[in-house]
Amino acid sequence: MALNKILSNPALKDHNKMELNEEWNNFMKRIGDVSNLVRDMASGDKEKADAAQVLADKYLQGKVILDEEVTMNIKDDRTVINKKTRKTCDDSSEIDKETWMAEVSKDAERRALDRKIRREKADTFKTQAVKAFRRGEYERALSCYDRAIEQIKDNPMFYCDRALTNIKLGHFEKVVGDCDSALRLNEDSYKARLYLTKAYKELDEHDKYETSFNDLENKFPQHRDLTEYFLNKRENFEEDDDN
Repeated sequence: MALNKILSNPALKDHNKMELNEEWNNFMKRIGDVSNLVRDMASGDKEKADAAQVLADKYLQGKVILDEEVTMNIKDDRTVINKKTRKTCDDSSEIDKETWMAEVSKDAERRALDRKIRREKADTFKTQAVKAFRRGEYERALSCYDRAIEQIKDNPMFYCDRALTNIKLGHFEKVVGDCDSALRLNEDSYKARLYLTKAYKELDEHDKYETSFNDLENKFPQHRDLTEYFLNKRENFEEDDDN
């Protein structure tokens, strides 16, 4: 197959997947938690109401996180909810649902803003990394990907891109780590499996290479030509070491 045809394979192109709105989901989860506590406190069942009141106090102090049937206690007070509102609630046997939900909403908005800022920083570092990579400045590209991942740790493409950069530098042990991270976030990532297989081959990990190669063949038969081309391609590490 001609090189141009291989390189035009859609699997090589970045595709931005639609991200779930994490902040919205977290906000709605918190609203559900609040509603359940308020309902228990207004149920007329003293035992249930007292238990809900105790949990509500901890919730407002940021010392407990509710997750379905799991209650996680937190030692440090990390709450960003207005403590004046908590005092108001302590002074009343009835918790103002609207006030509480407003504070939860503000908390969600703060977290959403923080993540938005971190995402924008990460995208800036990625742009710088891509430019450096195209110029063959792999060490600089690697540094930029490191900083992008410091901002956003749950983007599998960042790990894949850093893995490819480490392939260019001949750092195959690090490639394995990045690919493992990417696959934990997206087990169907073709790039992560391809780069992992390449690393095993270069590290002479024959058994792992065979297993990883077979996974590629079984999961992505449509990319067989691209897979063989990439795995057999020789990298000029001596040039990379000069950067």
